[in-house]
Amino acid sequence: MISKSVVVVLLLTVVCRITAFSQSFAGYGYDNYAGVNSMILNPSSIADSRYKVNVNIFSISALTGNNAYEMDRSRLFSLKFSHMNEGEGFYKSSNTANKYFYTNVDILGPSATISLTPKDAIGITTRLRVIGNEYNLGDQLFRLTGEANPNFYNMNVENASLQVKANAFAEAGLTYARVLWRDEKSEFKLGVTGKYVIGLGYASMASGPLQIEIDPTNQILNLQGDVTAQYSANLDNAGSGASLSNIINKNAGKGFGFDLGFTYEVKGADPAIEKFRFGLAVTDIGSINYANSANSKQYTLTATGDNTQDFAKLSGESFNDYFNRLQSTGMVTSKGTAPLTKVSLPTALHLNLDYEIYKRLYINGDVLLNMESASNPMAPNYVTTFMVTPRLEKKWVSVYSPVSYSANGQLNWGAGVRVGPFFVGSGSVLSSLMKQRIQAADAHMGLTIPIFQHTSSKDKKPTLADTVYRDKKLVDDRDGDGVVDSKDQCPDSAGPIPLFGCPDDDGDGVPNYKDKCPGVKGSPNFQGCPAPDTDGDSVNDDDDRCPLVKGVKSNFGCPPIKEEYINKVNRAADRVFFVRAKANIEPVSLNELDRVVEVLESDTTLRLRIEGYTDSEGPDAREIALSTRRAHSVYKYLVKKGIAPTRMDYIGYGKAKAGNETPEGMAQNRRVEMKLMNYPKKK
Repeated sequence: MISKSVVVVLLLTVVCRITAFSQSFAGYGYDNYAGVNSMILNPSSIADSRYKVNVNIFSISALTGNNAYEMDRSRLFSLKFSHMNEGEGFYKSSNTANKYFYTNVDILGPSATISLTPKDAIGITTRLRVIGNEYNLGDQLFRLTGEANPNFYNMNVENASLQVKANAFAEAGLTYARVLWRDEKSEFKLGVTGKYVIGLGYASMASGPLQIEIDPTNQILNLQGDVTAQYSANLDNAGSGASLSNIINKNAGKGFGFDLGFTYEVKGADPAIEKFRFGLAVTDIGSINYANSANSKQYTLTATGDNTQDFAKLSGESFNDYFNRLQSTGMVTSKGTAPLTKVSLPTALHLNLDYEIYKRLYINGDVLLNMESASNPMAPNYVTTFMVTPRLEKKWVSVYSPVSYSANGQLNWGAGVRVGPFFVGSGSVLSSLMKQRIQAADAHMGLTIPIFQHTSSKDKKPTLADTVYRDKKLVDDRDGDGVVDSKDQCPDSAGPIPLFGCPDDDGDGVPNYKDKCPGVKGSPNFQGCPAPDTDGDSVNDDDDRCPLVKGVKSNFGCPPIKEEYINKVNRAADRVFFVRAKANIEPVSLNELDRVVEVLESDTTLRLRIEGYTDSEGPDAREIALSTRRAHSVYKYLVKKGIAPTRMDYIGYGKAKAGNETPEGMAQNRRVEMKLMNYPKKK
């Protein structure tokens, strides 16, 4: 059979026949909680992410697809791959097109993302990949492989230009991502990943026009053509008992690569959730330098008159011995190629759109565009793929269902789920269930450690939900005011819910039965009557912090504070400096604080409020804590100087107030403010 011819021997030894459409972790990588897995598609995704830390323990994505063979669906879903022979478990496809094969296995080892600040994040990855392609295997030649079709014996079979290429490599990557710009509704992020790449092995075969004719006894009647076969030197002893570590360590390739990406996000009603996201990234820019085997040559086939069995690679025979035997027996002649080869990484452009349709229900559109020439025999490549993925996404669970279409014409439909630290899915499982025989299969799964960003819950206004029926017929509310009778303090008179169903005709917040001035809008503090002005300073007692002492409106009804005192305290506050990133007061500032002591000693009615601020360089919680400690340092110094603690209070506001996006604004916020007051402290 022609499966033992040089063409098919090279094809089978260069790349295994499990094959793939291109997208790794299909449908999962653009989940907002994908963490490390999103970083390999677009490095900018980890800035301002959902995670404080996300650690990938282990993830794998293995993908298969071709137009040459079909597998029984039952074999796939029962995982019964043993004893599969052509015609039993898998079969030649009936199409007559040129056959293609693709391989893509992607393994993520221990990897992590870390959010350093609200704007900055880093990531580290360890990764192992195998990617391969086969192009232009003509249908007639394909029919002679495996269980040969007798209709193609004694026929001159021509094949234009067969090409097979594969590359296996490991990489360690370091990612940095940052929010370059943001406002209340949107932000722009940029990320870059640098990679050190170790080539574990590569192989390539490219032919010119081939002519092959055999008879039913597998005698070669005609064999013409040139085949350029190249592979890395560390594979020479593969198949002859050499250990895997020996193959990897000996003459392994080395190289560098990088990924570059940006993301633009528009926030929804909840600023922590994206309403719309647009991402663009270019991944795997770079190459690996390999030392070629001495057998990497252009071979002219001269085996007319021999039997195809003579091309079979013998059991235990190394590649080096195999090629030497073919040349020594005169079945091929050769001429050398370059001693070194540069193998390109599978460069691809990723274009992604993500939109929240309704309350955590998203639709994602993704284009993976291959940037390598399919005709380049030294560049295994991804296949251009278009994908649409609806998903329901929450903090601890996501459900997604990708639909993809590749440039080769394969249409696949899959499903997946993320539950806490574990995810599992497939980009083709649902479409496979609809077929008796399948040409594509894939699966991905992984285990992570998710440590989410801390988000403080918003202050909720108190409600009277227990007094009100929501979205129900009020069968127990005879005055129809929305307050059930069991809670209604005036069940026969309709009134507002905050007043427990009692009417308030003048709208002053005091129900009629308690209002001493029912026809006049007054104050709840004075039983519904207008607040008086006891000290006659034109500030009513509701607003007057000093209701028994005549004052001014600008000071809440209290006597005015001397401008001289205010100016001294403000000037001192401007001259209080701290050790960078600490709460220690610089010695140069102590004289200024002594002037504040003089002011407080001059007027014992005065109180002081100390407010601390910081710039925007660190996380919110840390900056609030630092600003509080700084304000407290000032407070302690003044207490030490004899000012009573009851006359002062302090608070830290972190990044609040002054502009934080410029050096000037950040400098303005590394400060304390001191405010003089002469009204009683609110209880």
